[in-house]
Amino acid sequence: MNKKVIKIKDLPKGKSLGGIKFKHPLTKEVCIWVSQWGYEDGKAGIWYKTDEKSSQVFPLFLDKLEEALEFKVVK
Repeated sequence: MNKKVIKIKDLPKGKSLGGIKFKHPLTKEVCIWVSQWGYEDGKAGIWYKTDEKSSQVFPLFLDKLEEALEFKVVK
């Protein structure tokens, strides 16, 4: 049975990404989206955590926030 890979870009438009689980592009670890940032020069990133119960967050630096659209969503 083939599972369809869902990416961030496949989620409904206007959906809040807070709490969405995604696969970290480098470590393949399951992460939970907390928030994001972006600057006019294009530099951006995501704050994520690895445990729902934890308050500790980690940065994931990106050249452009649009890169996150390709992250795989984890159910």
